[in-house]
Amino acid sequence: MKRSAPVGRIHLAHAALTITLVACAGDGPAGEPSGSGGAGGNTTSTTGVVSSSGTGGEGGALPEEFSVGGVVTDGVAPIAGAIVMQGGGSPDFVTGLDGTFSIQLSRTIPGTPTVVAAKVGYRSRGVEITRLPEVPIELALLAVSPPDNTAYVFGNPGKGDAGHDNSTAFCGHCHTTLTAQFQTSAHARATRDPLVQALYAGTSRAHGDEASCVAAGGVHRAGRVPGSVGDVEPKCYLGGGVLSDLNPACGGAGQLACDDPALPAGSRPTRFGGCADCHAAGLEGATGGRNLLDAVGVAFENGNHCDTCHKVRDVDLSRPPGTAGALVLQRPRERLTDMPGAPLRQVMFGPYPDVPNEFMGGSYQPVFSSAVFCAGCHEQKQAALLPGATLDASRWPEGLPTHSTYSEWSESSWGTPGTPCQFCHMPAVTNLKSTVDVTTEENAGIVFGFVRPEGAIRSHTFRGPLAGSPRLIDEALRLGVSVTPQGGALGVTVHLRNQECGHALPTGEPMRALVLLVRAEGCDAPLLPTGGMTVNDVGGALVRGVLGQGAVLSGVTLTWAAGAARARPGHVVRVVRPTGTFDDYTGVGRFADPLLSAEDKGLEVHAPVGEAVVLSVGGGVLMLETPITAQAGDVLLLGETLAWPPVDGQAALALAGIAGSTFARVLVDPSGERQVPHHRAVDIASDNRIPAQSEGVSEHSFALQPGCSEARVEVVVLYRPVPLGLGRERGAETRDHVIAKTTRVVQLP
Repeated sequence: MKRSAPVGRIHLAHAALTITLVACAGDGPAGEPSGSGGAGGNTTSTTGVVSSSGTGGEGGALPEEFSVGGVVTDGVAPIAGAIVMQGGGSPDFVTGLDGTFSIQLSRTIPGTPTVVAAKVGYRSRGVEITRLPEVPIELALLAVSPPDNTAYVFGNPGKGDAGHDNSTAFCGHCHTTLTAQFQTSAHARATRDPLVQALYAGTSRAHGDEASCVAAGGVHRAGRVPGSVGDVEPKCYLGGGVLSDLNPACGGAGQLACDDPALPAGSRPTRFGGCADCHAAGLEGATGGRNLLDAVGVAFENGNHCDTCHKVRDVDLSRPPGTAGALVLQRPRERLTDMPGAPLRQVMFGPYPDVPNEFMGGSYQPVFSSAVFCAGCHEQKQAALLPGATLDASRWPEGLPTHSTYSEWSESSWGTPGTPCQFCHMPAVTNLKSTVDVTTEENAGIVFGFVRPEGAIRSHTFRGPLAGSPRLIDEALRLGVSVTPQGGALGVTVHLRNQECGHALPTGEPMRALVLLVRAEGCDAPLLPTGGMTVNDVGGALVRGVLGQGAVLSGVTLTWAAGAARARPGHVVRVVRPTGTFDDYTGVGRFADPLLSAEDKGLEVHAPVGEAVVLSVGGGVLMLETPITAQAGDVLLLGETLAWPPVDGQAALALAGIAGSTFARVLVDPSGERQVPHHRAVDIASDNRIPAQSEGVSEHSFALQPGCSEARVEVVVLYRPVPLGLGRERGAETRDHVIAKTTRVVQLP
């Protein structure tokens, strides 16, 4: 910021101006001086307008440019380091020790010329200038004083619909477009998301009655209805969850469910896995370590909503994620007067210094425009959460990195102040003059906000990978394929470059994955894969087995009790062979260490052996359509038939064993189970997600048919947000999204 020459010290006794009080735009109880919360915090509004005797230009009008001087104080003493600017302009002055300022105002900036002062930790203050002031201006900033007020009641964001949000009790009354955008976001669904609630309580929506639940290995019990104060409903408890996994006194055999309100006091959960700290930041009351089921009303329906985020005073990444510490909440505690029961003086932290509307209590916090703000939840290292479990301190001395989106970004070439997370995930909104829908060049000022430069208003959709058209993830990946005939084989090398994504691909929730599929044809028939990589268990397998260990294959007869229990006619048995060779991929975090051996990176190449369709199942035996030549030690993978080409958005299928690769961070629990929810995780088996501006490589070979003159190779990349097994177990939607594809045709010698 540019600092102008300081004006002389101004005695506060001579700095007073006559200020006219103007009500905030809008109506309804939130505009009354009572209560707390709401879009504006239910405080009165003052808009400073200089209306004392003064001089103007011709006819009393202000000149095109003029100077205004004064002092910034806290009501008693000068404030150093305060920004002083014209509302809607650029911050160009910072006060010195005496708090004085002198700035130029221009009528070319839309709206009423307004001098505004702001400083981190204070509510901004402004004065609209309608006549040239004859005395210096005093801008008295009101501090936002800790501690956080845990008795504060959060306001309702509304729906972003003018008919519904018909008072300033709703954020959407003024910020209609941004509220409507927010309601489409994952932030709005963060608490009520069905899979989040199922993993938390340990339930499954896939089984609607007791018989189905028991048949799947679950237990039918009563449990709390998420979002209710204490309503119960019958549920299928299957597969474990945060509450039952972390609290041994409930949820076990012969015990009540951990979310049953009838639990006796001594059996109620006390460990909550930190879920609510990021998935229910809008919980009222104390912060950190809360039960996700405490979220009701606005906190449940609206997740991490407007009044929550804009109560973040600062971000401290040295503390645990979310409201457990990294997001430093500061709900207002100051009151409008000293009278008992006086209403709270609102505060809304945000990225602009020039928000002096006292109804809002705007407080400048530049962290809102930086990636650090997002890191408050999207960067997590955790201890082992399961009772009795520990981490390997030599591998994870700082904790297990279950979320590392921020560090992935900061270590990439995208990690600059000019390209923070908001650059992609909060794209510019072009149809608004300011964050208030009704702002125009004519009414711009303290009440309606100031006109912002093109691109300054950012969308509150918090755009996820599958949002937009084209979708964000569709633009991230670039495919390169080289095809080389080699005697009787066709060699194929696929390069997947993370070209446009500022972090690893995929990122965020560690259960997300990319599945690469490679298919070759010659003479109008599929070519058999004979070497190279295959899709591992991340691609989904209904059952996994090993020949010679409970499974015997003879011609088209496969004796395999475990497989037969799940197999149905039309399923596919795929056989792959461990090679003892490990993929030396470019990894993320610990797995990017160049001193780490390929074996330590944890991805053994399993070569294709063959596959066959299941014709019939009975007595522990699967009859196959064609024989597979296999040997002891080969891995059996029961999967599903993939109709080629895959369709975008189709239901996810069990694809393990197909020619291709997977890219994922694979969390494991103490028993070695893979792709577990991160509350169970104690280790990471591998992490070959593709870092920004880096490549993943997958190599394959196919047997050529004699007499073919050309070969066709097709490559498809699927984005799978939810693991197949977990999604089906919990009754969650599991779909595969085609995010990249390409075709190569080569002439054969």
